Amino acid sequence: MTVVGVTGTRKLNESETAKAMREMRSLLDKATKLHVGDATGIDALAHRCANAAMEVELHKTEGRKPYQLQQRSKRMVDALAKENGMLHAFVNKPYPGGVTVNSWAGSGTWGTVRYAIAKGVPVELHWLIEPCKLPDWMIEKQLTLI
Repeated sequence: MTVVGVTGTRKLNESETAKAMREMRSLLDKATKLHVGDATGIDALAHRCANAAMEVELHKTEGRKPYQLQQRSKRMVDALAKENGMLHAFVNKPYPGGVTVNSWAGSGTWGTVRYAIAKGVPVELHWLIEPCKLPDWMIEKQLTLI
């Protein structure tokens, strides 16, 4: 079973949407289970691209306050950790700085990536813009795996 989780921006322009659609279709064509949130943007796109034979686990938020959105994403990452899944993050802005495992101010997507790495969940970044400098905590983690 190939288990994937998807996270990413809620706001996409036309070129980002087109690129995300291509990558999402390829990614989900090989997956058997999808973990995804209930937001607009990348989450909604993942729902549209999921194949009919795929199991989809929708992680719903209990509100729209930042801490509620963070709880939803943490539940998704925790589920991926239990199922040996991989998180695919579709990013369209550089890492904003200041994001920690517990404080995701500035970017829920980057916060989800940070939390996944802390939980030992493999992460693959899908750049919807030109790739940017990775945060030190991501580089350090990658270097320990080599």
